[in-house]
Amino acid sequence: MSNKALEACTLFAGPSLQGIDHQLLCSSSLILRPPVKRGDIERLVTQSPPSNLAIVDGVFHTHPAVGHSEILNALGSGWRIWGLSSMGAIRACEMDTLGMTGFGEVYRQFASDPDMSDDEVTLIHQAQEPFLSLSEPLIHIRKFLRQWAIEQIITPAQEQHILHHLKNMWYGHRTLSCLKKALLALPVAAKQIDSALENFSAYRIKSLDLIDFLKLQPWTRTEK
Repeated sequence: MSNKALEACTLFAGPSLQGIDHQLLCSSSLILRPPVKRGDIERLVTQSPPSNLAIVDGVFHTHPAVGHSEILNALGSGWRIWGLSSMGAIRACEMDTLGMTGFGEVYRQFASDPDMSDDEVTLIHQAQEPFLSLSEPLIHIRKFLRQWAIEQIITPAQEQHILHHLKNMWYGHRTLSCLKKALLALPVAAKQIDSALENFSAYRIKSLDLIDFLKLQPWTRTEK
């Protein structure tokens, strides 16, 4: 891999970019692409010399999801590939013994819990740029409820009741409005709920993982 290729990174991302400081995306070494779908990596490998790529977000409903074989072929061709936040974290967990590198808290959760469902990170989003999220991933809501249980704002039983309710719901219906409705059924002040949900970005670990990745820029480091 040439020095120029070593410095560049193609990043497949969409809704996880929401709320991220634009300055983090201004690096000359970063090539931003939409959420990855089947065939995107195969085309990239065919058209470009070996370099770095990171899978963050990916589609699976409107198009087939990015395939394991195209990732494996890219790795075999000399590409360095990271996976994080969403679809990337899932694929990295499935392929970390084959050369793909996982990054961030979402990846670590998948790697440490073999029973963790892909449904945890699934959401619906706008079909076109800026790919704004139209629902909230369960993994974010789970982190929020866990913190509230730790702070004894809600009980562990109430935490599990809400999670069970949302887990059995289609992922596209999981929104902060839906969460608020569930919380309002509990003896919690409406103002406290509103204040917490206004600052919900603190629980969006998919985006927080991406922020860390963009700050660390691991693709600029010496090859393994």
